[in-house]
Amino acid sequence: MKPEAEVKFFDGFVEEHGEYDVLGEGAYRRLLSRFQKLCQPRPGEKCADCGCGTGAFTRRLLQFDLEVLGIDISPGSIRAAQAQATRETYQVGDITELAVPEQTLDIVVFSGVLHHFPEPRLRSRILSAAFRALKPGGRVFAFDPSARSPSMWLYRSPGSPLYSQAGKTDNEVLLTRAQLGCELQQAGFEAISVRGTGGITYRYVEGRVARRLLPLYNAYEIVLGMSALERWWGTFLISFGVKPSCR
Repeated sequence: MKPEAEVKFFDGFVEEHGEYDVLGEGAYRRLLSRFQKLCQPRPGEKCADCGCGTGAFTRRLLQFDLEVLGIDISPGSIRAAQAQATRETYQVGDITELAVPEQTLDIVVFSGVLHHFPEPRLRSRILSAAFRALKPGGRVFAFDPSARSPSMWLYRSPGSPLYSQAGKTDNEVLLTRAQLGCELQQAGFEAISVRGTGGITYRYVEGRVARRLLPLYNAYEIVLGMSALERWWGTFLISFGVKPSCR
C-alpha cells in the first residue's frame, strides 16, 4: 500500500477537474437506495463517510437527515469538499486509524475506498477500526468494484485486452464477495451481506478509448440493473454488516 500515491493522484485530479465526482446520477440513486434499504437510517444518527473524496456521496447522505462526517487522506479533496459543505463536516484523516472515539457512530460508510487497499490485512484493519467506532447495533455499508463484473474486468483487470491504467492508482484492485464477506466476519460483524449491483453509470472516465465507449457501457449498466444477473455480475459489490448489540 502506497498512501502517498493516493494523495498525489486525488490531489492532482482535484487540481485539474475541481472535484472528484465521476458517477452518473442513476448510479447515486442506485447506491442510496441500497443504503436506505440495508442501513435503515434514522434522523439524527451519526454517520462517517470514509474515503469521502470531495464529498460527492457524502452530500447525498444528508437527505436522510444524518449527522455526517467525511474523512479522506487527500487534503485537496477535503478542501474541495469543505468549499461545498452545508450541514456536513470534513476532516483529513487516515481511515486505517479512524480517529473517532469508540462507540460513537451509528453508521460507517466506505465510499468506494476498500479496493484502494490491496492487502487483506489492511482492509481487515480498516473494518476493525470501524467496528470499534460503531455503537452496538451500528451498521457498516461499502461499495467497491467487483472482480466478477464483466465490464469492470474488461476495463480494470490487467489481464484484459482493453485494460487501462488511466484514472487508476497503483493500489487499486478488484474485490470478490468471498473476500469482503470473510473480512467483515473477521472484524466482528454479523448479518453480513455482499452482493452485486448494476445500474452504475458514469458521467466521466479517464482515457480516450474509455470515453468513446462510455455511452455503450452506460446502456449495458442500465440493462444489467434491471436483470437478476446483477447479483452476480453487478459492477459494484455492496457490502453490509451489523455490530452485535450488547447482550
